[in-house]
Amino acid sequence: MKATRAEEIMKSADIIGVKYRNNYVWIEDVDKGRNTAHVTYLEKRNTLHVDIDQLEETGPVTHLH
Repeated sequence: MKATRAEEIMKSADIIGVKYRNNYVWIEDVDKGRNTAHVTYLEKRNTLHVDIDQLEETGPVTHLH
């Protein structure tokens, strides 16, 4: 994923699925200079900084479990 797309997803009014290492995450912040993002695992609720290149967009989320 590109930094600009990560930022668009973060600011979007829609819920767009994003995975990091096969786990869904919520993008909290984007650092374009370092090409990293601060993300929170949806299942575990822990946060970490990751390379934006390792994020995978899965598309719009129509319902939450």
